[in-house]
Amino acid sequence: MAQVLAVPGDVRHGFGLKTSFNHDFGRITGIAATTMGNILLCDYDNKKLILVDPLGTYLNKLNVESEPFDVAITSQNIGYITQPNSRSVLRIDPDRMVVLNKVASIDPSMSMICASAVPNSGLDLPNKVPCYLGVNLTTSLYAYQVKDYYIPLSDEKGQTRSKGINIDPRVVKFHAVEVGHFLSCVGGQSYIKVTRPEFYPYHQTVKIETILTPTDICSDKNGHIYVSGQGSNNIHRLTQDCKVLDIPLDSRHGIQQPVALCFNQNNDKLYIVNEWGKSVLVFDVI
Repeated sequence: MAQVLAVPGDVRHGFGLKTSFNHDFGRITGIAATTMGNILLCDYDNKKLILVDPLGTYLNKLNVESEPFDVAITSQNIGYITQPNSRSVLRIDPDRMVVLNKVASIDPSMSMICASAVPNSGLDLPNKVPCYLGVNLTTSLYAYQVKDYYIPLSDEKGQTRSKGINIDPRVVKFHAVEVGHFLSCVGGQSYIKVTRPEFYPYHQTVKIETILTPTDICSDKNGHIYVSGQGSNNIHRLTQDCKVLDIPLDSRHGIQQPVALCFNQNNDKLYIVNEWGKSVLVFDVI
């Protein structure tokens, strides 16, 4: 267990290793929790989605036509799966493992890379943005709103049908802290990129001296940000303005080349895709 010291006004927790699991994974690149508490995994190399229960027991799988890279599950329990190699997005019912529809772009310069659900967007959709898709288009990556279940890709003429928020063409994963506020992992770098269009400057980079090659970002119910450092074999905990609070998990706790992470819906478990996507660690939040 990693013991942390709280500071006034801060609610922080330690983590105790509960279990680990591996269901003949090829390479897991994305992970997200359903509203029922199950965990959905993207097995990129094996072209399938895998559903497990809160302790990692295998429940179901769904074979897909193209490599699934990232997954976001909204508060309405709708899953969005990005498939960069086929320039497509799947919308699924994650607990039933049923594909609701598929949207693909015919524009060869467009690719769907990553996805992030907006925390606490409620069960109803009016005036809500439940999810963003990270869409690479020519020279940049844009965060596109998925609003009213509309997936904003290009039309039959190849024209983009919606305007997104310009972030960075090198982004591999991003996290929507809230509507219009993004934290991003930039490929090959050791900093976090902050994007807030309503602020100046529009973009900021936050260098973290103790992290190498950040690969994924998530947040807990207290608003703390967690970043996986693949090159540094650790997990950082940050404030929403990206100040480092601590490093609650590192190689001493079994962290080795982490590539993705998420909390379950109750925020009592933390899941870390470990060993470059070959296994998943389950930590109790204590």
